[in-house]
Amino acid sequence: MNDIDGVIPSNQARSRDAQARLMLAGEAVFAEVGYDAAHVSDIAAAAQCSIGSFYRRFRDKEALFHALQIQFVMKGQENIDRFFAMPRWRDAPPSVLLQTLVANTARAIERHPGFFRALFQRSLAGAGAIYFPSLRMADANAGRRLAEFLRARGTSHDKELEGSCTFALQSMEAMLLHRMLHGAAPGSITEPRLIEQLTKQMMNYLGIPPGQNDGAPPS
Repeated sequence: MNDIDGVIPSNQARSRDAQARLMLAGEAVFAEVGYDAAHVSDIAAAAQCSIGSFYRRFRDKEALFHALQIQFVMKGQENIDRFFAMPRWRDAPPSVLLQTLVANTARAIERHPGFFRALFQRSLAGAGAIYFPSLRMADANAGRRLAEFLRARGTSHDKELEGSCTFALQSMEAMLLHRMLHGAAPGSITEPRLIEQLTKQMMNYLGIPPGQNDGAPPS
């Protein structure tokens, strides 16, 4: 966190604790009212900190949101790495892995709707440039891991497989986000039929032939 522009280094345990509380409070406030309507005073109050304490740790609201976005991306990358390292995928057909990956992505978006809406607000306001590099890095990492899995299974010989996998994952995420941002009812982006449709779209795009265990429910 200390390497992010606008985040003031926290070297003492007490200061790091206050920083963590402000980030938790910020995530809750952004989720409840969005980026534009969130005020530093609201975030400080929710964290039980003074406004001065906020500014000793973050330059402004933008710096706090950027820190939250980086934290979200880092956790996402860790989850992707753990996902592809799971022993269960050694014998599972690619279709089942993809279906589980789509379902996990939908659940992650559904758990953090306020964060994604706030990020969309920042992008519309022209501030997306500071967020895009880390998002692209995370997308590329996920695409690389998926390409490694497919190559190891002999499923695809596409010379541009990493790029194709990255695009397939980005497209799937975009469709889920679009549905969520346009007022989808709770649970609608995780409904089995939608997960199945998005899985089939990814398989078609990547040229993955149907497997014997297609349709196995994600866990």
